[in-house]
Amino acid sequence: MELLGGRAIHPVNVRVGGFHRAPTRDELRPLHGRLKRAMDDAWATVRWVSRFDFPDAHCDEDFLALAEPGRYAIASGTPTVLPGDGGPQRAFPVGDFGEHVVERQVPHSTALQAELDGRRHLTGSLARYAINVQWLSPAARQAAREAGLGPVCRNPYRSIVVRAVEVVYAIDEAMRIIDAYEPPPRPSVEVPPHAGTGHGATEAPRGLLYHTLAADGTVSDARLVPPTAQNQGAIEEDLRRLVQAAMDDGDPGDAELTALCERAIRNHDPCISCSTHFLELTVDRS
Repeated sequence: MELLGGRAIHPVNVRVGGFHRAPTRDELRPLHGRLKRAMDDAWATVRWVSRFDFPDAHCDEDFLALAEPGRYAIASGTPTVLPGDGGPQRAFPVGDFGEHVVERQVPHSTALQAELDGRRHLTGSLARYAINVQWLSPAARQAAREAGLGPVCRNPYRSIVVRAVEVVYAIDEAMRIIDAYEPPPRPSVEVPPHAGTGHGATEAPRGLLYHTLAADGTVSDARLVPPTAQNQGAIEEDLRRLVQAAMDDGDPGDAELTALCERAIRNHDPCISCSTHFLELTVDRS
C-alpha cells in the first residue's frame, strides 16, 4: 500500500486515469521475497483452518459474484448468478445491476436490504469461489483440494477455508505480477471530464461492491450497493435458523447465544465487527 498508494492508510497516489507515479522494477523486487515467505504462512493457515470442527450447515441462497474468463475476478468482470436451486448460471451487464439488485427498507432495521430478482442472495467468498474456481492459480487449486473443498461450498462456516485459499491465490497472483512487471511509459492517461453515467463493480473481501455515478462536470448523482446490504437478508435468515435450532436443543445461556450469532454473522461479513462494533444481543426469555 505504501509503495503503490503513497501511504498505508487512505492512499494518495491513485488518480483518475491511473497513478501519479508508477513503481520501478527495483522497488517491487524486494516484495517478491516477502511474498514467498508469506506464502508459507498462507499454506499453514489453509491447513490450520481446514481442521476446524465445522457445524453441518447449508445455505441455499443464489450466489452473486463477478466473473471474467481467464482470471479469478476481483477488480473487474460481469455480475454472474449461480442459482441456489441448481439451475444454470446467468449473467447481466454491470450497467443493469440496479434492475436486478434492488434495495428496500425493512420495518425492523435502519439498514437497507437488497434482493436479487426478488430473491435472497449471497455475495462474498463462497460466491466468488463457486463461480470462479476454475480460474484459481495451480497453487490455490491445490490448496483447495488439500482443504477438502469441492467445486462449490455452501457451508457458511467453511467460508474461512475459502478465504484462506483466496489468500494463497492473492499471494501467487502478486508474485506473478511482479515477475512480469514492466513500468508503463506513463503512470496515467488523461481522462477529460464530460457528462455521462458510469457503472462499476469490484470484489471487496466481503463481496461484490457496486457503484454508479452520474456527472455533468460535477457529480450529480451517486449510488453504491455494498456487500453487507446484499447479504443482510441471508444473515438474518441464518440467525433465525441457528437460534431456533439452539433453543430446540436446550436452553443455551446468553453468552453461548451471543457467540453463536457472532459466528453466523462473521461467516458472511468478517469485517462487520470492526465497522459497526456489533454485537449487542438482547434475550427476552418468557
